[in-house]
Amino acid sequence: MTAPSVSTPPPHADRALSALLIVQAVSLFVAIPLSAQHPGWHVVLDAGHLAFAAVSVAVLAHNRMMRALLLAALAGLAIGPIIGEQAVASRGLTAVTMHESIALTAFVFNGLVTALIARHVFGPGRVTSHRLQGAVLVYLNVAQLFAIAYGVIETRAPGAIVMSDGLRFANPASARTAALTYFSLVTITTTGFGDIVPMHPIARSLVNLESVFGHLFPATLLARLVALHLAHADDPSGKGDAGA
Repeated sequence: MTAPSVSTPPPHADRALSALLIVQAVSLFVAIPLSAQHPGWHVVLDAGHLAFAAVSVAVLAHNRMMRALLLAALAGLAIGPIIGEQAVASRGLTAVTMHESIALTAFVFNGLVTALIARHVFGPGRVTSHRLQGAVLVYLNVAQLFAIAYGVIETRAPGAIVMSDGLRFANPASARTAALTYFSLVTITTTGFGDIVPMHPIARSLVNLESVFGHLFPATLLARLVALHLAHADDPSGKGDAGA
């Protein structure tokens, strides 16, 4: 009696990982920094976020429940600012509450997408170059998740994360987003220039967690991918389970 075969994701799902990596890299390293000084780059950033969300929902989210959660979170991000402004005006809610709600929705959406990508990278099928790029995408997505978390902490406790000279982040919000994204990237790569310093205990704990993740993830990821590659070398038919 033969063992049941494990379904392999379609090839276009692998290629989607490479496309998402390009979009994420442009967003993190180009659009977010430039949008802090040039408002026109907000259009590029929003278009990148929309493309990222569309590909994630259409290609990677095969489960109906997961797709519904992603669409709900995406809808919250799209209409959240409008509803928030009305709530602030009519119900007396503070701008801090509105910002935290939007940030939480963004965190949930990015967390779900990161989980989908990680499941696909380590799922059934051969370890291709697209999957290796998907692993890099997971790494960058985690950095973005920490940047969102830092933003929530700074909003809730102003001065939780400050510049090395003791000054707080400049307005507008896009400048703070760019600074915290930069801070998250230098933390996860353990570069640590020291120009931005966490002061709040929770912020320091998150920085420690992110730096530990930044050390361990590449090493454990590399070992996992090498093991999968060796397993496929012993299985020329390509029917081996990469998730084994």
